[in-house]
Amino acid sequence: MRRLSLALLSLVIIAGCHHLDGQACNERGLARALADAPAEWVKAAVQYRKACDAGKADGCLQLGLLYARGHGVDRNYGRAAEFYRRACDGGMMRGCSNLGALYMQGLGVPPSDTVAVKLFDRACEGNNNEGCYNLGVMLANGRGLETDEARAVALYERTCKAGLAEACANLGLMLARGTGVAQNDVRAVALYDHACTFGVNEACDNLGFMVAAGRGVPRDDSGAINLFKHTCDLGNAAGCYNLSTMYRQGRNNPAPAAPLPPPGGAEEPLPSVLHAIR
Repeated sequence: MRRLSLALLSLVIIAGCHHLDGQACNERGLARALADAPAEWVKAAVQYRKACDAGKADGCLQLGLLYARGHGVDRNYGRAAEFYRRACDGGMMRGCSNLGALYMQGLGVPPSDTVAVKLFDRACEGNNNEGCYNLGVMLANGRGLETDEARAVALYERTCKAGLAEACANLGLMLARGTGVAQNDVRAVALYDHACTFGVNEACDNLGFMVAAGRGVPRDDSGAINLFKHTCDLGNAAGCYNLSTMYRQGRNNPAPAAPLPPPGGAEEPLPSVLHAIR
């Protein structure tokens, strides 16, 4: 009975999509995309285009993501921007945030921090976490509007609590530097550790920086080296630099003869993010 029910559902979705039912096309496109196979991505792009043309904003968003990634279609940021705009205009706030990220980076559209800020703000007002995070990045760096570090911290707090690991990493950086908030190395370390656990490479490097310096946690040269090596192996230039500095200073020895200064290289902030929604 369960097998029959699934088969019937599939037929309903296919039939609906042939009749340009936006929801059905979008669901069929999602099923193709989740297969995580290149041949299915091509089919997903076709279904998402039908859904988008039928007025389904989520279909426009998903098609934009395929163009941005080059999945099932040739990578084309201009086309990604086109479909993100249609998604945004259709009330899909993630489309607004992703379009803003393209404007911030000048990918497929003329670079414009002012336009990016407006789109991030619109997305954030619509309770989109990525939009709020990206707005925080702009506020922290004074891009497209006046610098407001305290407001950036508030946005990072909000989106970190909502589960955005990148926001936790940047909140940790603000706490480590004492910008927009009172300095708190212990909490910064905890936030870096959390973000590192969830795959934010820059957070792992920043955690290594704190561990090597003994800030917010007991100094542990071996632990710092492991973190820097991990980030370096993943292509993080700052991690490679910090790792080489540790070796150059002789801090790979179990018991260095005398205290040594922390490694070179600065802690890294994270840029805006282009997030998938699924």
